Amino acid sequence: LKVEPIVASGHSHCGAIRAAYEGAPDEAINLQAWLKLADEALLPVQPSAEALRRTEQRAVVLQLERLMAYPMVKRQVEAGQLSLYGWHYGIEDGEIHVFDAQQGDFLPASVASHPGTGPYREYVEHDGQILCD
Repeated sequence: LKVEPIVASGHSHCGAIRAAYEGAPDEAINLQAWLKLADEALLPVQPSAEALRRTEQRAVVLQLERLMAYPMVKRQVEAGQLSLYGWHYGIEDGEIHVFDAQQGDFLPASVASHPGTGPYREYVEHDGQILCD
C-alpha cells in the first residue's frame, strides 16, 4: 500500500446499520450480503437511538480490526509507515468523534489529543512513536 493514512469512518443515523437490525427485503440479495459485514457489530438488543450509535461506532472499530488482519497493513502499521484512524461523524451536531484505543471509546475530535488510533493497545504513529499503556 502506498497510502497514508487510512480512515475507517461511520456516521450517525446510518441506514445500513438500521437495516442490519431490521433486515433487507428478500429480493435484495446483494444488499443482504453487504449487511452481513455488520453482523459482528450488532448488539443483542432492540435498536434504540443509543444502540444504533454504539453499533455504528462498533462497526468502525470492526473495520479497523479487519484492516489489521491484512498482513501488509499490519506490517506497515507496526513499522510506522501507515496510520489507521477510526472516526464517527455525528450528523446532528457536526462533530467527529475519534476512536481512542487507550480508552476503548470515541472522543469528540475537538477535545481529543490525536486524530484517532487503531484497534490495538500498542499503536505505532507515523513518526515511529509507540503509544501504549
